[in-house]
Amino acid sequence: MIEASEYTFDFWKMIFGEFTYMIYLEIILRVLIIMVYTILMIRWLGKRVVGGLGSADVLLIVAMGSAVGDAMFYPDIPLAVPIAVITLIAAFQKFYVYIGIKYEPVRRITDPKVMKLVENGQLLKENFTEDDIDENEVYMLLRQEGIRYLSEVEHAYYEQSGVLSVYKFDDPVLENSILPEHLDSLK
Repeated sequence: MIEASEYTFDFWKMIFGEFTYMIYLEIILRVLIIMVYTILMIRWLGKRVVGGLGSADVLLIVAMGSAVGDAMFYPDIPLAVPIAVITLIAAFQKFYVYIGIKYEPVRRITDPKVMKLVENGQLLKENFTEDDIDENEVYMLLRQEGIRYLSEVEHAYYEQSGVLSVYKFDDPVLENSILPEHLDSLK
C-alpha cells in the first residue's frame, strides 16, 4: 500500500498502470479458461448449486463482483485491467448464450435438461441418477410446492433452474403421504 505522503495523482497510471499490452492478451486467455472451466464445473455439480439462476449467470455475478471490487479497493490495479475483464466476461456471456441457442449439441453439454421425476403418483427413480437427486430431495421439493400425498401428482419436472414444476390431478385419491412423519411407510 502507498503511504499518503508518497501519493500523487496520475490519471494515465490510474487507467493503464505500468503494464504492457501483453497483460491484456493474458487477461483474454485467463478469462476464457476460467469461464469455460467454471461453467463446466457448475454444470457437473448440478442444478441445486445455482438454484434459479443459470450456471453462466452465477459465474457472471461472481466474476464481475470480484473484478469490480478489486478495481474500487486497490489503487495499484489500473482501471483498464478490471474494465477489460468485465468487458470480456460480458462478451463471453453473450457468446455463450448465442452458441447455446444456435447449436443444440453445445446446449446439451452446457445446460441441464428437464427431468421428469414423478408420473401418475409414482417416482421415476431411473431419472434420479442423471441429476444426482434422491427420494428425500424429491419429497422435500414436492412439499415445498404444497404436496402432501404422492398420489396428488400427475407430473413433476425437475427444471433447468433446479425448481420442481408440479402438475396435480384434479380429483386425486389421497394416499402415500410424503410428510416426514409418514415417509417410513412408503419404503
